[in-house]
Amino acid sequence: MIRLVATCNERTISFPLTEDLIEVTAGSLPENGIYLPYKGISRRHFSVIKNGQNWFVQDLGSTNGTSLNGKNITKAPLHPGDLIQVGAVTIRVEATSEELHQIDFPAGGSRDTSKTDKYGEIPFRAEEIPYSFPNLVLPADMIIGKSAVMMEIYRKLQSIVDSDLNILFVGETGTGKDFLARMVHLSSKRSGPFVPVNCAAIPSELVESEMFGIGEKVATNVRQRKGKIAAAEGGTLLLDELSAFPYGLQAKILRAIEEKMIHPVGETRAIPVDFRLISATNEDPKDLIRTGRLRQDLYHRLAAVEFYIPPLRERKEDLEVLIPAILKSIAEKENKRLAAMSKRLFALLLNYSYPGNLRELMNILKAIVAFAYSGEILDIHLVPEKLLGGKGGGEISDFVESRLQEGDLDLRDTVDEFTRNFVVRALKLHGGNVPKAASQLKVTTFGLRKMMKRLGISK
Repeated sequence: MIRLVATCNERTISFPLTEDLIEVTAGSLPENGIYLPYKGISRRHFSVIKNGQNWFVQDLGSTNGTSLNGKNITKAPLHPGDLIQVGAVTIRVEATSEELHQIDFPAGGSRDTSKTDKYGEIPFRAEEIPYSFPNLVLPADMIIGKSAVMMEIYRKLQSIVDSDLNILFVGETGTGKDFLARMVHLSSKRSGPFVPVNCAAIPSELVESEMFGIGEKVATNVRQRKGKIAAAEGGTLLLDELSAFPYGLQAKILRAIEEKMIHPVGETRAIPVDFRLISATNEDPKDLIRTGRLRQDLYHRLAAVEFYIPPLRERKEDLEVLIPAILKSIAEKENKRLAAMSKRLFALLLNYSYPGNLRELMNILKAIVAFAYSGEILDIHLVPEKLLGGKGGGEISDFVESRLQEGDLDLRDTVDEFTRNFVVRALKLHGGNVPKAASQLKVTTFGLRKMMKRLGISK
């Protein structure tokens, strides 16, 4: 099999010519199979046609013509290594195979993006995960990594999904605690609904009625309403950030958990309820108890089994699986065909610390897919600017804080040091190309050269 790799303005787009294709057109209109929105390209510029086992390129009466290996052609056979020139676009004809695109990164550790082969590619294909948990049912949009710490969590969860043990997940915001809670519910014997509750989002004056419901004829114009606990009948109730509830109300939550009974607001009779409780928090429970935001007796009831979910920066092995798989999933939902991603983009994504964890990873990858053309080889020009330094958004404040704690500082020297770090990083990311680094840093090429001279930076 062969493919066409189009390059223009540092953008690379790949078009595999699969066995099921007979003819594909190329041009500046989006409906072409090979979409080339560049200068000098006609709306329907050329086509690639299969005849038996051979491929041919044919000009479609374009304004600027089509050349193959430097010669204008009307129709000519294609071979690996040929170069097609149309307008401002150069197209390489390449042979493809699985081995050609394969890349293996060692598990864990940091990757140096400056030493990564720009032209190497990583295909979008599912990696076989080395585990087998037949008792676990994953939510439709959940993708599992391969880190040892997460494998151990899945192993333990598998053994308790059918029990009614209360579970507490502890971990930073965005680490996937809600995914794990849904997985436990889907894997359990419970057929009732999964009811997630963001406790911090409920106003304090409404918490009791939201959780326990409202009885009939409590007040004028107030309708009887079922609460969140009753809504989870026969299923699973997820309480996220329960410590946000008023301290006094936590005693009523504790009673409902212990007795499996609730009293709706305005009612004297108790209503039996049957639910499995899962809780989640992004803070250390010991700190919550010490500061009086969580009752100690409630904590012991919530955490029959407690799991700590580490942040993404502590499980880079998971990123090696998550990044390609999530990109592929997003592209399919957006109906956008992606060829592959460059090694240096993969390394950059692996090096980032993801302070927002899975949620931030998803948003970054959605942005990359949104900015990409269909058929494009994803590269670092598509990433959000905050990934430039390979760290989270708090890098500037951490840098300044460390300097202030060291004592007095020269503001001009400190600013120069910080600027120097960013300029050097930008130059490394772009292989020493000053115009590209200037574009990334939102300064002119002339301005960046003056800055480099003043800061003593050489290419």
